[in-house]
Order: sequence, then structure tokens, then C-alpha cells
Amino acid sequence: MKRFIFIISAIFISFQGMAMPINDDKEVDFSLENFISHWETQNSNFEKMNSKLKADFSKYGKSQKFLKLLFYRSQKYLLGKYTQFSGIEELMHEGKFDCVSGSLLLSVFLDTYGFDFEIIETSFHVFVRVNLDGKSLILESTDNFDGFIYKPAEVEAYLAEFEEVIPSKDAYYLEPTHQLVSEILNPIVFKIIDVRELKGLEYFNKAIFHNNKGEIDLAYNYINQAESYYSSKRIKTMKNLIQSQLVLAQSGR
Repeated sequence: MKRFIFIISAIFISFQGMAMPINDDKEVDFSLENFISHWETQNSNFEKMNSKLKADFSKYGKSQKFLKLLFYRSQKYLLGKYTQFSGIEELMHEGKFDCVSGSLLLSVFLDTYGFDFEIIETSFHVFVRVNLDGKSLILESTDNFDGFIYKPAEVEAYLAEFEEVIPSKDAYYLEPTHQLVSEILNPIVFKIIDVRELKGLEYFNKAIFHNNKGEIDLAYNYINQAESYYSSKRIKTMKNLIQSQLVLAQSGR
């Protein structure tokens, strides 16, 4: 079975009245309640998918069959090409997505139809676990062929990959200084997160993206926003790193 492991990266739309970044210059209030109605007016493929899912749910209800249709319809209509740092805007307008925006799309419909599900944050990845009729299923948005995982042995093997993996200390550096920041990767992350924390991960990834480009002012702005939503160890460590770089840049050294 094909697997994709990569650093969490994407733009998150926000739930429950939190602000959604449409672009870097403007934010609007955009809740989960009007997510579907908004994108139906903006994207014909989203409208088609939503229409199909309404009919599917009417026929199959809260079932494994519906979950399978949700997963593969999302792949057919919207999830086109995995592209790191692709948020919901890129997903809707260009078909570009990553683990975060892909999981978000699935979560919106899972919530809409009343499923019991969890968004799982790991050191390098985000995915969705659904609890149905006493068993767990995995929706892995980045694997369009085998990402609907429902057999107990395969679910167990999938989860074990994230619970047991140890990050390589030789492989993960933050550009442009190539300074290894192990605290960002360790301890190994495997936890259920809420929507506010997902919002923090969005800004954390933006901070990494701009730091990698040497845009320290922007990186510092985003890491402060990240900390306000999700005060995790790696976000705090990243803030300290960027703050140090900003001080050096401002001093002309």
C-alpha cells in the first residue's frame, strides 16, 4: 500500500466563527455552517460532489458504504494533485492539496453528516480516523487508491507507522540556516487535535514556509499567530528560532 509522509503544511479554513485566511492580506469570518453553501457558489465540482453526497446519505445513511463514497468522490471531484503548502483555496480552485487541506475537506462532510471522527496530528502528517459501529476506519486523503482503510489489520498497521516511527536527526533541517531544531520534531507527536489547534498548525506551516524563503518578518508574524491558537512545544521552539534570526537581521549582522 502506498504511503506518503511529509511535514504538515497547508492553509486551514476555520470553524465555529474563527477567521479564514482567503489570502495573506485579508481575513473574513467563515464558519463551518456556511462552508458548504459558500463553496457551492464558488466551485462547480464541489457543488456536484455535495449533491451526490446528499443522495448517497439519503440512500445509505451513517454507514461504511457512505464513508467509502465520500472518500472516493472527494478524490474524483476535488483532490487532484498533492502539492505541499496547498490550502483550501488552492484545493478548490486548482485541485492542489496536501494532508491538511485534504483532511479538512473530509472533516467538513463528516461533521455535516454527524459522524464520530478524530483529526490526528503526527510529527509529519495529519489524517482522519472515523469511529463507526465499534471499529475504526482511516481516511488518508493523500492516497487516492488505497486511502480508504477499513480492514482492522490494515488500520492497525497504518496507525503503527506513526506511533513507532522515530524522526531522523539527519534529515530535517530548517532553511536557510540549515540549523537542526530537534525540539520541533520531538517528542514524537501522535494526538487528537481540535479545530483551534489545527488553526495553529496552519500558521506554524506558514511560518516555516516564509522562514525557508528568508522572509523573517512574515515568518515571525505567522509564528506569533500560531502560538495564540496552539501553544505546543514545537511552535514555541520555532518562535524562539525565528525571533533570534529577526534580531540578527535587524541589527544588520
